[in-house]
Amino acid sequence: MSEGVLSHQAKREPRVKSISSAIGEGGEQLIGSVAPARRRTRLDTAVARIINGAARLPDRLTARLWAAVKLALAAPFAVPTALAVFATVPGAARKTRRRAQRFPSAILTGDTDVTGTLTHLDPGARYLITSDLHRCLPGARDWPRTQHTAEVYDVVLDHYATAEWGLIEAGDVEDVWMVGGSAIGAAVDALRLAGGALAPINSRLSHATSREQLRAIMANHGGTYRRLADRFCIPGRYWRLSGNHDDALGRPEVAEVVADQLPGFALSDTIALGQPGAEPEAVISHGHLTDPWNGPVGAWRGRIVTWIANTIADLRGRELGIMDARAREALLTGRAGNRLRAIPGAFSLDRDQFTLDESALHEAFVDRFGVNRGPWLVLGHTHIPGDGPWDPGRSSRYDRYVNAGSGVTDRVITAVEWDGTGEERRPVLVAFGTQDDLPIALTYPKATDDAHRLAVRASHRSTIGTLRGQPVVRVELRAPTG
Repeated sequence: MSEGVLSHQAKREPRVKSISSAIGEGGEQLIGSVAPARRRTRLDTAVARIINGAARLPDRLTARLWAAVKLALAAPFAVPTALAVFATVPGAARKTRRRAQRFPSAILTGDTDVTGTLTHLDPGARYLITSDLHRCLPGARDWPRTQHTAEVYDVVLDHYATAEWGLIEAGDVEDVWMVGGSAIGAAVDALRLAGGALAPINSRLSHATSREQLRAIMANHGGTYRRLADRFCIPGRYWRLSGNHDDALGRPEVAEVVADQLPGFALSDTIALGQPGAEPEAVISHGHLTDPWNGPVGAWRGRIVTWIANTIADLRGRELGIMDARAREALLTGRAGNRLRAIPGAFSLDRDQFTLDESALHEAFVDRFGVNRGPWLVLGHTHIPGDGPWDPGRSSRYDRYVNAGSGVTDRVITAVEWDGTGEERRPVLVAFGTQDDLPIALTYPKATDDAHRLAVRASHRSTIGTLRGQPVVRVELRAPTG
């Protein structure tokens, strides 16, 4: 292998032998079940006591009362905040469109001003690419549990670890934007607001709150982190990409908390499967880098929108923005959409509140590499799985684009496989769930329209493990080609 390209078998010097003893079997406890960080401060300890103390309060009542209080406090600032958000979006949209135009060339030149931190990996290896896992605090915001995917993901990890695949968790892994949903979430929200108010003077409270929030998240999903550390990190088969909901990890004083539990943890923004300076076979990123509402030039807007959505959800007692059972059924029966979002206009926002202009990325890659040529592009971010989706902006398909979807669709996880040892070297969109949630009678119809909607390939179905005695199955999702 040439210099600068990492093999998925490359060994990293672990900082700890294992975290099996650091995180409890089920992660039932909070701060106490995670080994303390090397640099834990007195302020960290004080914040942890507040968070653990809040755990004694009634969750739903506390979350609803806190939502009402903060909504009342925020009301006087609603109009100036809205004006600030929308007045600055056009400039951010122009910047991100220029970034999208430059993105394909930046991959070749190593222009990190566009791609962010760029890591090159061996395209001849095997990788499972997951995205938008949204591991969160206990309570209503704990989507992996409320959506019944947390345990399925652990089965998926065991299967691919045993087969010695590499794992790329491609952003929005720990969710530090979503708060509320429980007494603990309300306490974190209050601490975060206080830290934000003090940040112009001193950012220590803000950093301490993010660290303790992450510790609580990792304790809440203890079994998953034990698997990640022992079965992927220590063998040197784990890579992490940045997202917007976990952007706090961009601060080293916060990222050290995750690094304490995941040996060799390092954060990248983009992964290229190929040699530096050469055209890669595939490019993998979360997808927020060219999003004016959630990317590097506008994440504060996304945080505000998320904060408001969390507040409304606590007041209404119903989560917003999750992929429910109807979305799962549509996906598995070939009725779900399989098209790019084309979002022109100054505000880069469509009627469904999508903010990533995927069509602009398609155009940029076509301009640089040609139609149906160049590297595969694998993103997440939108939560909408896609394979060769229809682009209404160009009236054509983007055949070399695959979106991993998310780990929080109701009872189903979608992800992407890259098998560099196989005959067909391309990203493959896959779904995982129990046998009851992925029905046996699956069909793969021929294309009936330009969109070529996703369909389950009935012949590509396998059992990868069991969950409470029920088979967990893997199926492929692909757009029909004729």
